This record gives sequence, C-alpha cells and structure tokens, in this order.
Amino acid sequence: MQSVVAELEVENSTDAEAQLSLALGSAISAARSERNCGVLVTRHQYTRFTVALSSTVPYGETRELDLAPHRQ
Repeated sequence: MQSVVAELEVENSTDAEAQLSLALGSAISAARSERNCGVLVTRHQYTRFTVALSSTVPYGETRELDLAPHRQ
C-alpha cells in the first residue's frame, strides 16, 4: 500500500531541498500516527518527486527511490 503525501515539481536543487524537507516532515508525522509504514521519497525526473507513506518501508525508516533517467 502506498499513500502519496506530496507531489513536487522543483526548479533547482535549493528548491528541491526546501520542498522535500517540508513534505518529509509531514510524511514522518503521518507515519508516526499510523505506526505501520515508513516513508518513501521517489525521484521520477530531475524536477519531479513524490513523498509517500509506504507499507514496503518499515515503520521508522525513510527510503529513497531514484527512477530518473541518468545522464551519460
């Protein structure tokens, strides 16, 4: 099961850091209240991220998944 907390579009690394930090704080708070899932941060493209509660991530943990195509 996965429940998206935030879908983010960023312009640069500073923007990404700020938005991800806020979204991560919200996701961690939500995970604490549910106590049965962790947080998954996924980069879909260099400017697009999702932050979600995920039952595939153990409670108390945050994991990252990078699906962005890598530059050569």
